[in-house]
Amino acid sequence: HLRDVFSGLIKSVFFGAIISTMGCYYGLRSEGGAEGVGVATTQAVVASCLLILIVDYLLASFLFRVLFA
Repeated sequence: HLRDVFSGLIKSVFFGAIISTMGCYYGLRSEGGAEGVGVATTQAVVASCLLILIVDYLLASFLFRVLFA
């Protein structure tokens, strides 16, 4: 269905923005050499996963109301 493709495209833009923003945020704040980069990477992955879960729920709820109303 076209609605599924449309919602998938919208979600992918948001997910890409979240992943790149969290990677840049934690990466630019890393300190302590290679060990600090490893810690920053772990923090960025965890933050990205949590935000993606939250945003996915919110977008799915919103898009379901808008597209299937």
